[in-house]
Amino acid sequence: MNNQFAMDKNVLKQLHVINNLQTRSESTVQSLYAQAVLEYSLYHYKMERVNEEIERALKEYNREDFLLASSEYQNLLEEHKNGKIISENGYELLLTFD
Repeated sequence: MNNQFAMDKNVLKQLHVINNLQTRSESTVQSLYAQAVLEYSLYHYKMERVNEEIERALKEYNREDFLLASSEYQNLLEEHKNGKIISENGYELLLTFD
């Protein structure tokens, strides 16, 4: 598995915020960690897959596949441009994506 998200400064910053929450329970912290890791993993997996589709379409000179993959890439960027809020037991955390 590609642990690229673990090296992302935004990810580490968000995980640090989770770890420093005041009056938190261990299960709340674990849940926020799990949600953050899942969200970042899914994002990076989808971006990697779309980039591979774009590269393949370019190599094969396949305009239709290129336009489809490019559209999917733009949609992913649009969906994540403002980040995503995860929450657990009243705590909310904004995850940012590059």
